[in-house]
Amino acid sequence: MGDSIARGVRATQDAAGWLILPGDLPLINARSLRQVAQGLASRPVVVPSWSGRQGHPVGFGAECGKALMALGGDMGAAAIVRAYRNKDAVEVLHLDDPGIAMDIDTQDDLARAEAMLSVRLPS
Repeated sequence: MGDSIARGVRATQDAAGWLILPGDLPLINARSLRQVAQGLASRPVVVPSWSGRQGHPVGFGAECGKALMALGGDMGAAAIVRAYRNKDAVEVLHLDDPGIAMDIDTQDDLARAEAMLSVRLPS
């Protein structure tokens, strides 16, 4: 994960910031993406939360670029989030979107996601 994040940030170094979003969270609302991006106007790191669970995407402002580009291996950006928490520079954004915390790793996860999606989309 660290290599992927670093590669993506290197390819977009002039960006105002980045939203880090693993591919196994397909039910995140577009509104949640916008809210995290908007949160970067006031804090360099924005961590969304739903029902007390940390979720994705985690937003990183431009000042985090060098640290993101230094990531490697299987480690994600959790150490960067911790460093900014220690500086009181993280906004925890409480969202009404269970999709931010619903990753799909197992068949049971997939069944829960399908059930949630069937409620969202009319037949």
